Amino acid sequence: MLKLGLIGDIKQLEPYAKKLEKQKDIHIAGKSSAGTNTDIGNFHFSIPEFNRIELIERADALLINRFSLLPFDLLSTIVKKRKHIFAAEYPGLPVEKCRQIANLATEAQTVIQIINPFYYLPAVQWLNHNLKKPAFIDISYFNNEPEISQPLIALLLMLKDITGTLPKKIGAVSFHSAENKTEFKNVRLEFGDASAVNLNFGSANAASEFKLKAWTAGQVVSFDFKTRHYACNNSSIDTSPFKNISETGNFSQGISNTSRNLTGIEDYLSVLQAVEKINLKLDQFSISQTR
Repeated sequence: MLKLGLIGDIKQLEPYAKKLEKQKDIHIAGKSSAGTNTDIGNFHFSIPEFNRIELIERADALLINRFSLLPFDLLSTIVKKRKHIFAAEYPGLPVEKCRQIANLATEAQTVIQIINPFYYLPAVQWLNHNLKKPAFIDISYFNNEPEISQPLIALLLMLKDITGTLPKKIGAVSFHSAENKTEFKNVRLEFGDASAVNLNFGSANAASEFKLKAWTAGQVVSFDFKTRHYACNNSSIDTSPFKNISETGNFSQGISNTSRNLTGIEDYLSVLQAVEKINLKLDQFSISQTR
């Protein structure tokens, strides 16, 4: 029986924890909460509360969404002790510290799975299995609600099995309008197999948008994730074979070595390295606009 500990905002962790709790080999051993909740009848109050150190000692695996609660030395100790981690938010580590954690995880054989919400969408799984290479991919993501706190990281992780996470060439521009409270960012990525990705994202006064188009030899793909319209060569795509993929289920399978860890700390590290370079480009462009 795998003993699971929850660290962070338990209300936000609840959907993940309930999915994991349904698996007969997992028991939620306790929580270390951030924030308060006054609804005594809810999930939050059905789990015993421990201080973080005690919970870490009791648990075999941890579900975390507030990495700010864990000093780097403590996080390192967790990994060294082979306490597996499901990161329900991005850890927020700088590249070098993330690399250290990745190395420790490899040495200790600790599973660290990073949340990758777009990757598990059925249509994206279809792309992973069917899109030919090389490909040109154009993505537009504009959301007026901050459901994804770091869309660039989320989009790059989504593409990890399609293009990889280490582009050979990067271009980026950014435009801001304080008057209209809008922001537009464009990132252009070129990969070693001649694939290219064009990312448009930010915030806008218009309706939210999440669309993907791709062109390859013999394929024209058009996805609208908001309307759930998915097509290839003007024919609708059947995404039903991919509906049962579970992010949390994959985590527990990864711990028991029955499934590969689909989005691990190494994937996240690669994306952080790309994001660091992209942000340098965006910062340079912003400086040039102010002159």
